[in-house]
Amino acid sequence: MTVRLAHFSDIHLTARPLGWRARDAFNKRTSGLVNVKLLGRGSRFKHANDVITAMRREFASRGFDQLVFSGDATTLGFPTEMHEAATRLGVGDPTLPPGIAIPGNHDLYIGRSVRDRFFETAFAPWQHGQRVGTDPYPFARKVGHVWLIALNSAKPNFLFWDATGRVGAEQLQRFRRLCALLDDGPRIVVSHYPLLKEDHQVEPRWHRLHDWRAARDTAAECGVSLWLHGHRHKWYVLPPGANLPFPTICTGSSTQTNRWGYHDYTIDGWHLKGVRRGYDLASSAFMDAERFEFDLSETFSRNADTC
Repeated sequence: MTVRLAHFSDIHLTARPLGWRARDAFNKRTSGLVNVKLLGRGSRFKHANDVITAMRREFASRGFDQLVFSGDATTLGFPTEMHEAATRLGVGDPTLPPGIAIPGNHDLYIGRSVRDRFFETAFAPWQHGQRVGTDPYPFARKVGHVWLIALNSAKPNFLFWDATGRVGAEQLQRFRRLCALLDDGPRIVVSHYPLLKEDHQVEPRWHRLHDWRAARDTAAECGVSLWLHGHRHKWYVLPPGANLPFPTICTGSSTQTNRWGYHDYTIDGWHLKGVRRGYDLASSAFMDAERFEFDLSETFSRNADTC
């Protein structure tokens, strides 16, 4: 059995008007706006809408079974941005493949984003799956013979330099309970944060997943054979190592200038073939860039019996 997935992340779209309120002057959105307007972040995503238009054409034409979005739909986490991103991506469009989505740290910029479920509302058609209890995360969806498990690793942060994440003990416990209900097949986590960066080392203190060890160990216990993520805007594939029991893939930012692209995965049984599809500004289209492949069965056999 073969499954085709399109994995993209960190599109950082925005909208006008944003919907500023007086209280936004006293939360992280103000420092985020400074970053966008004065420190160059806005210019790095000036072509984002055009890239998304081209990527949506790809989604409609390349025979994917599932779209996989690993977070950071927005720039400042406003509901207007969330709905703009969902509209541009075609969330809920019956002519496109179904999707699965989790929020990034920019989508949960402030506490109200979590309480009022801005992301979950805008991306509701991409939030369907099997859960334990009433909490939105984690949830699992089976695509062909493959299980995709959406794990939320993002959280609000107040300090302007803080871009850290956390899965949390309660969600990890739900993760264990959920995995115990799943039948056979490759288990792939979709989350925003990486476990490790390109050199197999943990991210810097103010950018990392705080409980990465607990998340890694729980995923291994539950037979996970692959971790898909974004957050870091440069793509990379990380093979298993001494501190990593399964491979991870970062698709990078799909819309940042000169880093733009997404991944096309074909999973045949337990074998994954990946193609990096890079965006070409001159032609306003995507083209094949690099290829990679590996087996998922080895990491599964090492991890699956412990959950």
